Amino acid sequence: MKLAIFDFDGTLFPHETLPFLLKQWKIQKYSKARLYHIYMMIGGMYIWYKLGFGKKHREYMRRTALQKFTRIFTGMTNTQVNLFFEACAKQVVKEFNDSVVREIKKAKSEGFHTVILSGCYSDLFMYINRDLGVDTIIGTALYFKDGFIDAKKELSVCIGSGKAKKIKEIFAGKDVDYKNSTAYADSVSDLSIFELVENPVAVYPDEELAKIAAEKNWRIIK
Repeated sequence: MKLAIFDFDGTLFPHETLPFLLKQWKIQKYSKARLYHIYMMIGGMYIWYKLGFGKKHREYMRRTALQKFTRIFTGMTNTQVNLFFEACAKQVVKEFNDSVVREIKKAKSEGFHTVILSGCYSDLFMYINRDLGVDTIIGTALYFKDGFIDAKKELSVCIGSGKAKKIKEIFAGKDVDYKNSTAYADSVSDLSIFELVENPVAVYPDEELAKIAAEKNWRIIK
């Protein structure tokens, strides 16, 4: 089995998912009070990160931001949360990176087992994948208790250096040909995935990844 692994934020989807979901929460006219509360919880952290001050703690900040964002769904049922994600997915697919979509289709036609690997919500990807038909989705599962979301339960978020470990866990016992597998990502934080396969592809890479890709003669999409 050959894998074609695709990152989501900045790769298939040219934006960051959490700010996009906040925007959709407002557009879909959900609670303004909850929206402002989440802005207050993660807004400063996000600005700090975008200004470059939090790069050394990138994984911690992303994991913490997702955990805090989840509180926006407090009191919502599984059905209500999925209705939100379904509406969001309709907008997400409109903004896909066309070149990456073509790579997914090409990989499928060449017999690769396609994978989307992201730290964001797997519940969202369930709807996004209706259009893509990717074989395996690896994301962050939400927890529910008695039909309502358990927003305080610690999430198992797969990001950064933990991605390669997650791939190995999911495909443990499978005959995976990593030498002939490929991975697509945009950030230096995805190096663990690139080092797992023989054929990395840097997609609109950040400055650090672009430098590494050039040095190692990896394929670059930009």
